[in-house]
Amino acid sequence: MQGLLKGKSPGTQLVVAISVALVSIFIIGLIGSMILSKISGMSMLELGTPDEWNMQDPKIPFVIRGTLVIQFFSLFLIPVLICCWLFSTNSMEYLGLRRPVYPYLFILGILAMILALPLVTWLGELNKNIRFPGALEAWFKAKEETAARMTLALLQQHSVKDLILNIVFIAALAAVGEELLFRGVLQRLFIKIFKNHWTGIIIAAILFSAMHLQFYGFFPRLVLGIMLGLLYWYSGSLWVAILAHFMYNAGIIILAYLNPELLKDETTVELTNLSLLATVSAVLVILLVSWIKKKSPVTYESVYSNDAPREKDNPF
Repeated sequence: MQGLLKGKSPGTQLVVAISVALVSIFIIGLIGSMILSKISGMSMLELGTPDEWNMQDPKIPFVIRGTLVIQFFSLFLIPVLICCWLFSTNSMEYLGLRRPVYPYLFILGILAMILALPLVTWLGELNKNIRFPGALEAWFKAKEETAARMTLALLQQHSVKDLILNIVFIAALAAVGEELLFRGVLQRLFIKIFKNHWTGIIIAAILFSAMHLQFYGFFPRLVLGIMLGLLYWYSGSLWVAILAHFMYNAGIIILAYLNPELLKDETTVELTNLSLLATVSAVLVILLVSWIKKKSPVTYESVYSNDAPREKDNPF
């Protein structure tokens, strides 16, 4: 029955959402991996150890795209659809898949992501210089290197067909899936639990960044996650966050396609040369988001007016 858990507390709904995601990852992920194993000719054990993949193998780009599709369905789409069905009687409304209060917010959302580039780059350089205890740092670096090798295996394919495939599988799937889960469901639940949109946005952004398991890019992704959360909240439309996320990802992919030298991690950006640009970037982003906030009619009551929770179901 649709809306079965609509009256439950946001804390209860969060536990259900996490449980649904874990079950979906196990079942759908297993089925998807079995299908990918059959098609690619790689064993399940090989699929589960990407750090040992030979990135020069011509079938690896297909395998990586296959894992992205499996992730999209098992972690993002199916759990989100199930949660929306359980938590509401109108899934589109629940997720904020509506037109923004002002159409020009689509353009401003993209502009905000572009303006944030120097700040994100500066934070990335700072993040690279953070040191962790020996074993932990080795694990972080291993995860970072595996992710970098997989990304490079896709981006170094230099045909128009590969460019289009990368935009679809890297930019589009990530933008749609991640925004549906982290902003559409989790951010909504955290804001309701804490009765404060800033707290909910920041917690969802922390989870969004941590999920990538690339801790030397944690802070740049955290800032981007906060920006996407604010764009969603103040625009009243998840489409604004999805489009901004997609255009950011697609822009990076196109830049790498037009300038393959960007894929070489041989140069170090001087922080002193970048700090001024980062400061200007931060100021411009803050001013733009503040202006969007000033124009926004979105309130806590307008977002959660249809949830109708029962008083006995208190958030934990």
